[in-house]
Amino acid sequence: MKIDRFRSVWGIAPGPNMDHWAQWFPELKAQGYSGVEVDIHPLEPSRDFPRLRELCNQTGLEIGLMIHSSWFMYVGPRPAGTKAEHHLQNYRRLLESVQQLNPSTINFQSGEDLWDVEESIKFYKGTLQIDSELGISGRVYHETHRNRSLFTPYATRRILEAVPELRITADFSHWMVGCERVLDVSEGDKAMMDAIIPHVYHIHARIGTTQASQCPEPTNPVFKEEKECFERTWKSVIRSRAKDGATTRIVFVPEYGPFPYHPIGSAKTHSQIADEEGQRLQVLFNDFAATLKDA
Repeated sequence: MKIDRFRSVWGIAPGPNMDHWAQWFPELKAQGYSGVEVDIHPLEPSRDFPRLRELCNQTGLEIGLMIHSSWFMYVGPRPAGTKAEHHLQNYRRLLESVQQLNPSTINFQSGEDLWDVEESIKFYKGTLQIDSELGISGRVYHETHRNRSLFTPYATRRILEAVPELRITADFSHWMVGCERVLDVSEGDKAMMDAIIPHVYHIHARIGTTQASQCPEPTNPVFKEEKECFERTWKSVIRSRAKDGATTRIVFVPEYGPFPYHPIGSAKTHSQIADEEGQRLQVLFNDFAATLKDA
């Protein structure tokens, strides 16, 4: 299998005419990134989408997208009373608008945490229908993210039981802090994660802790328990996807963000942590995948 690394642009301003990104993207390519993951909501489509496509064509980087189904960029108070139909209208409109970018991956922060499970199931069944109609089935992944329908492993498992075709992005840092525990220790938690992992097709590889969604020093021994939990879980995802065959590919994103995710006074910037973790995990994941071929 092929394991590729995309760089989140979170916290890195594009600059006028994306000139900052134009200087930065070749550096990312030189570091071994295969693509960039970009939040579309700060961008102006008619102006910025062609420029982004141009930059990525010039540097040989693929485009991954991050999209919200509602409450874009989390600006202002959460919109009240929005249901599945509202989110589905946004979902279709936004997917249609990004077709010109020819994205390799599309990550959605979707749904709402206050919905009952039945409303979330209705929504996700609708997303699969839209994916099919737009000819992008299998290319959209829904993130395990706080504020959203997949905000806990318990809700996620129930949704996946009802919508087994749904593909998800694993950002398990949200679950670890939300549940306040390492999630592969108890037998009940192991069984829950084992049921969810086969549905993961995209990884946001950020190490969190039981008290924070982002670890400021992932290799510091004080975070050993959390680090090892995440690495075991990500390897389980790779093992699951390897069953799809030798030509399968999975993308991981070392998605470390700025303050307030990254603590003030940290020894390194969030950008340094992202690049260091990306390189470390690329080796770890490739070495692990090689053992699966030999098994």
